[in-house]
Amino acid sequence: MNREPFPHHQAVHDYAKTHGLEYASEGTAAFEKRLHTLAPDQFQILAVHTSNGMGKVLLFSKEIIKAEARSFDTPQRRASRAVRLRRLKARAP
Repeated sequence: MNREPFPHHQAVHDYAKTHGLEYASEGTAAFEKRLHTLAPDQFQILAVHTSNGMGKVLLFSKEIIKAEARSFDTPQRRASRAVRLRRLKARAP
């Protein structure tokens, strides 16, 4: 943690938005997932003042989420969605 603590959660949100980052708060499943799946050079953990005292946030690039979304949109998944949509339309009165 190289930086001064954020004074409040809104400051984290504003910082992430202006720098093209996403964040996850300590104690959430997203925090644990990113902590264990990202390489150490892909994220930063910074302190933030919360109503319960000091907490941590994990900041990472929005590009990571975009890449994950692209990897889930495969031709097979698109074909399955098309089949489901046709079935739904066929059942509609």
